[in-house]
Amino acid sequence: MKRILIVAIGLAVLTTGCTGNPVSGDPTPTGGGSTSTSTSSSASGLDSVKPCDLLTEAEVTGLGLTYPGEAEQVGTADSCDWRVSGNGGLQVGIRTKSGLADLNLVGDKVSDVKVGKYDAKKVEAQNGGKNGCTFAIGVTESSSVVVIANLKGTSEDTAGACERSSKAAELIAPKLP
Repeated sequence: MKRILIVAIGLAVLTTGCTGNPVSGDPTPTGGGSTSTSTSSSASGLDSVKPCDLLTEAEVTGLGLTYPGEAEQVGTADSCDWRVSGNGGLQVGIRTKSGLADLNLVGDKVSDVKVGKYDAKKVEAQNGGKNGCTFAIGVTESSSVVVIANLKGTSEDTAGACERSSKAAELIAPKLP
């Protein structure tokens, strides 16, 4: 049940289309450029970054999470999922073709913040989930890293989830290109 909740929150943030409307699947490029994705994604430098490499073992365990994380594809994002037995977890998703403006960031409160040198959005209670908090970091106008933390499904401790997500985002930001 906890894993389903983490994935559901992750999917809510990470599977939106480029128009800002919730759309499942991969967005289709509109340009007639090269068939290689390295040309467009290399501009952000995120194409070679693996989400599970963004936190060290010491950082993960310092956040109270279980190391190693589990790599997975969530929508168009390469993601990594770390868990806490009985108390939710953390998911980090890299989107090489979606900037902050492209993400569907809806929650009880959405704020503009800075994470390291990057502009970011803090989303409290993403899609009404009181046990979750998201920090979406704009690496470039067309790329982002989304850090989603949640607590156990019955929790309504949004502040606790934001603390977990904020700490992870601050650890990740210096490692981004």
